[in-house]
Amino acid sequence: MSLENDETLDLTPLTPLQPQPLNGAEIHAQPHLTPSNPPPKNDLTPDYGRKLKNKKAKEKAGGSRATKVQTVIPVRTPDRQWYFRAHPDPEMSLPIDIVDIKNVTDEGVWYLDPDVAFPNELESFIIPAQITRCITSDGAEFFYLAKQSAKSPKESTRRCIREAKYKWIKQNWNGTIKAYEFQQASQLRREPKWSDTPLNELLDRALGDRFITRPDHEVINRLLFPDDEDGEQPRDPESEE
Repeated sequence: MSLENDETLDLTPLTPLQPQPLNGAEIHAQPHLTPSNPPPKNDLTPDYGRKLKNKKAKEKAGGSRATKVQTVIPVRTPDRQWYFRAHPDPEMSLPIDIVDIKNVTDEGVWYLDPDVAFPNELESFIIPAQITRCITSDGAEFFYLAKQSAKSPKESTRRCIREAKYKWIKQNWNGTIKAYEFQQASQLRREPKWSDTPLNELLDRALGDRFITRPDHEVINRLLFPDDEDGEQPRDPESEE
């Protein structure tokens, strides 16, 4: 574009138009506000995530809230319906002499203190045995009682206990072969949770009043001298003179 007749181009910047008042009222510019959505102050929804994470951390640090205490520890062969494990520590398997009594008064298994000198007449009644700390799949502890006499299936019980140290098994008696056989659990993968109870305390709960610590115990006397009604050993008349 060319300029003629000495016209000069006006480069003065234009002044922006100002809003005009309506009906004499003034117009004030509104500041620009950034919208925000703060949570309502009265929101009582629990923080589920935080609570559940804290619960998990507490359980991992301190275990369960209550500890189950087993007051009685059975001494027996495992039931054929039980899946069980044997404790892998060799110290949890102990030899013990037992007397298996069949009469009504004292029926059952009695355990003999190895430090006591019992009468020689008792030898024909004594059965060597082995007790091993075990646990069922639902957490009940027991001592596996395995007789070690010549008539006992000691080889098959040893095999079952050895297998149970590393796998959950169920044991059954096979009358045809006169021995135990076992079946491994297909779904149990977890390791057993053994209690922190000392072995001596477990044995006390297991053996209890059936642990004979005297050679003149009434059970021994009734076994050796069944004709004596009061269960006492007959006295030697010569010793009384």
